[in-house]
Parts: sequence; structure tokens; C-alpha cells
Amino acid sequence: MTRKVRVTQAQFKKICEQIADGKSLTRICQSDEFPNQRTVLRHVQDSEEAYVEYRRARALQAEVLRDEIMDIVELPLPADPKLAMAEVQRRRVEVDQKDKYVRQLAPSGLRNKPEDTNESKVSGTITLKWDETPG
Repeated sequence: MTRKVRVTQAQFKKICEQIADGKSLTRICQSDEFPNQRTVLRHVQDSEEAYVEYRRARALQAEVLRDEIMDIVELPLPADPKLAMAEVQRRRVEVDQKDKYVRQLAPSGLRNKPEDTNESKVSGTITLKWDETPG
């Protein structure tokens, strides 16, 4: 017995495009055009191809959010010092939250590969050897 297709390829492609544009899956799935969020996540879980496409969309979303963070930081502040301090605090919370989310979305960067650093070349194995030659 074949399983009923709950998410069509066309729907899933549009969902991934909107995720890559920075929209949340929750907001996307509130539209009548798409199935609910749980159905989409099950589709991603059940299909290796869908998982790869979804991860790519999330990595692109992280890049969009990084740009949004820079836009938030560079906005001019109000002239009133009290309002400026309040705005700085509000922006700090927003930027910190987005930055944390970006690091969770794409911990290995846009290509989902560890960067070439000396740390990635360390195997984590330590070998100790004693010379048993009498002294």
C-alpha cells in the first residue's frame, strides 16, 4: 500500500524558498496554500531528499538573518538619550536572539561544512609511550 503524499514537490519547493527568504515555517504554514507545520516536518523526516533541501533552505535563512542583524545594528538611534538607551537594549535582545538562532541553523556555515581551521585537523587522540629501556 502506497503512502498518501501530504506535501507535493511544488509545495515543498515554495516552502523552502520562503524559508530561504527568512520567513518562519510556522508563518508559512498558516497560509491555506500549504499543509500544516507538523505535516511538513514529517515530510522532511521521512525523505532524505527533502531533508537535504530543507537544510539548504535553513542555511540560506541563516545568511538572511545575519544581514537583518547588521541592518538592526546600523539603524540610527533616537535623539533623546533615554529613548536611545531603551532602543539599544531592545535591539540588543533582538540581535542576541537572532544571532543565537543563526548559530543553531547553520553551525558549519553556508555550505554546511566545517571551516578549514587547525582545530578541525586535531583528531582528539593522545598517544603515550614509555620506553622500557633500563636506565
